[in-house]
Amino acid sequence: MKFLSQKLVVTLVIVVFLIGNVYALDYTDTATLAAGLTSGNINSSAAFTAGANSTVNGYVIAVAAVTLGAGSLVTGNVTAGAAFTSGDSSKVNGSVSAKAGFTSGANSNIGGNVTGGAAFTSGADSIITGNVTVKGDITLGAGSKILGSVHSDTGVITYGAGATVGLVK
Repeated sequence: MKFLSQKLVVTLVIVVFLIGNVYALDYTDTATLAAGLTSGNINSSAAFTAGANSTVNGYVIAVAAVTLGAGSLVTGNVTAGAAFTSGDSSKVNGSVSAKAGFTSGANSNIGGNVTGGAAFTSGADSIITGNVTVKGDITLGAGSKILGSVHSDTGVITYGAGATVGLVK
């Protein structure tokens, strides 16, 4: 009986160790994702830059700025410790939170809310599905659509030709 219980304890320790290692590999500490490449979750101890047409299957968390190249895709949320910038036709399926400014390229799409610690600028024909709440001015590119509400601590909201907002708070 003693031998059996010792084997059971050893087996449990090994299983816990293996499970711990699997969870530890849930993300990568990455500063750059080259153009056209795909990665899982990103948790960067610095800034993070994704090259054109790259994909992050999951979230992006960076201590500093986050930059997504043209045509890039993030399937989860993005949290930037500084500014957030995306190139033309980039897409974030979740929300974006930036401690500094937010700038998106033309034809970009954000599937959730945007919060920012400075100004917000959307490129032409961009779509934000959620709400936009920023400390700075809001500038909407021509044809941009904010489906939720917008709030600027400065009260300055500039609309490009044909830009629309669901509700201004």
